Amino acid sequence: MQYVQLRAVHAVAVHGGFSAAAEALGVTQPAISDQVRKLEQEYGCVLFHRRGRVVELTELGRRLLTVIQPMFDAQKQAEMLLSQAESIEYGSLAVVADAPDLAVGLIAAFRAQHPNVQVTLSIANAETCLERISNAAADVAITAAPSVDSRLHAQTLRRERLMALVHKRSPLGQKKKLTLGALAASGLIFREARSVTQRLLEAELQQNQIVCEPALVVDGREAMVEAVAAGLGAGVIAASEYGGRRGVRAVPIADCRARMTVSLVSLKQQANTRLVAEVFKIAAADAVS
Repeated sequence: MQYVQLRAVHAVAVHGGFSAAAEALGVTQPAISDQVRKLEQEYGCVLFHRRGRVVELTELGRRLLTVIQPMFDAQKQAEMLLSQAESIEYGSLAVVADAPDLAVGLIAAFRAQHPNVQVTLSIANAETCLERISNAAADVAITAAPSVDSRLHAQTLRRERLMALVHKRSPLGQKKKLTLGALAASGLIFREARSVTQRLLEAELQQNQIVCEPALVVDGREAMVEAVAAGLGAGVIAASEYGGRRGVRAVPIADCRARMTVSLVSLKQQANTRLVAEVFKIAAADAVS
C-alpha cells in the first residue's frame, strides 16, 4: 500500500469520479485509475462500483474512506498552517457555489484586490456545496443550504424572496402578483427533494394548507426554467437565481413569506487563514451586493 494509492482513492471518493479526481490532483485520469486498480488488486477487493460514468463507493470503500480521511484532514491543516506564512498576494482559493451570481461578484471583488491569487469556481447543488466544505475540497462556499454543522463558520450575504416563474403567454403571465393557491391550481413544477428552494416552497404550501401534486419534477433550476418555457407549468425560484429567459416571466408571490438566506461558508479552522479571512472581509463590506 502506497500513499499515492490512498490519495487516489480519497480524491475519487471526494470528487465523485476518476476524471474529476485527476483534474483536482493535476494528473491524468489513467494514472488515477491505475493507482486505484493496483490497490484493489493487491488486496483482492473492490472499492468502487463503476456504472458507466457513475462511480460509487462500495461498503468496504466507505469504511476505508473513514479510516484515511483524518490523514488528509491533517494534511490540509498542515497546508493551511504553512500558507499563513505566505503573502496574501499568492496562493490559490477554491470556491464552490449553488448559483453563479453572488460567487462571480465576490470573486471579481477579491481579484481586484489580489490579482495574483489563483481562484477556481465550481457550481453544485446546495447540499454538495456543504459536503465539499466539510471534506475540505473547497475553501469557501456560497450557498443557501443551512449551515447546521458546528464545524462550519457562516456569514449571511443576502436574504431574498421567492418568485413565481410563469410562461409570458399563460393566464398567470398577465398578472402583476400571484398567490400560492393560484400557482398550485395551475400546475406547479417541483424541484428535486434536496433543493433548498423546494423545501421552502413545500413549507409554505403546508403552512397555507395547500395540497399540491406536482405537474412535473425536475432536477436543477435550469431544467425548471426550460420546463416553464415549454408551457409545462409554473415554477418557484429565488429572485437572484433567474437570469432571464425569452418567453418566461418572474412574478411576485403575494402570500409567500419564506426568505432564502444565502451565506458565505467555510470550515471554522480555515476561517482565520489569510486568504479565507480576506474573502469574508470583502463580503462583509458589501462588495458583492
